[in-house]
Amino acid sequence: MGKKAAKWAPSKKELEKILEADNSHELFLVGQVCIERILEKILEKKFNIHADVLDDGQFMWYQKFLILEKSGKLKGNVKKNARLINQIRNRFSHRLKPDEKAIENQIRELEYLGAPHKNSITKFEKYRICVISTFTELEKML
Repeated sequence: MGKKAAKWAPSKKELEKILEADNSHELFLVGQVCIERILEKILEKKFNIHADVLDDGQFMWYQKFLILEKSGKLKGNVKKNARLINQIRNRFSHRLKPDEKAIENQIRELEYLGAPHKNSITKFEKYRICVISTFTELEKML
């Protein structure tokens, strides 16, 4: 049995296209999945964690996050953004009627990570920019 590659992670250009989602539910779900895929690539490359382990449904997002955080690879605003992006996704995937105000507050907490931005952007634009800038910073770990 040959070594299986980790789940596909998008390029930055593909990520930008994916984040053109038409509705907030889709936007928040795909944003988090893209961040999770880059976390998996880092775990595979830096920790030699086999793709079969990463593909196992028992190996949850939080465990992936925790390995990177405790190893010192995930820190500062990159860590903050990854955690917030996951929390926003959880609000949408685990509730029939998500608390919009709580989600707006979490989006407000996201950091731009050096990405250019306008002061008068919508919460969805800020989310997109922050997912892309977080993904870009994580990609640098490869």
